[in-house]
Amino acid sequence: MTSDGQGRGSWAAYAAALWAFIFAIFHLIWAAGWYVGLDPEWARIAFAKKPFLIYDLVIAGIGVFAVPVALALVRPWGRRLPPRLVGLFAWGGTGLLALGVVVSVVKTLYSVATGRFVAEPRSLLGNLAFYLGAVLFGLATWRFWRH
Repeated sequence: MTSDGQGRGSWAAYAAALWAFIFAIFHLIWAAGWYVGLDPEWARIAFAKKPFLIYDLVIAGIGVFAVPVALALVRPWGRRLPPRLVGLFAWGGTGLLALGVVVSVVKTLYSVATGRFVAEPRSLLGNLAFYLGAVLFGLATWRFWRH
């Protein structure tokens, strides 16, 4: 890797940071009442419940926090931080995303097995975006520990 963090494989960390930024922005937009990409009726009911709104804002905060975590994996300033701390946050985020992927797959398999599966483009696109985040953070974190 070069001294400026532009080594081979750093694309995954930059892509993970961009993914986290977009993830956070969408959650903030939804919390503000603009339900782009969501079923408007479902979102209106869900976000009217204070615990769901708080949950969504916490998720947005995690996304905002994940941006510098992903960048710390490849930027020079990230090397000034304790590697174990950076790794803890990066692996923790990757683990949370992987857990979300597992839950999504299990729910989908369950709905298929019980005959309740309905292919909704919004839901499928949302799941794919979440899977992408898990892969990007996983790759970036793995490359960080490999070096």
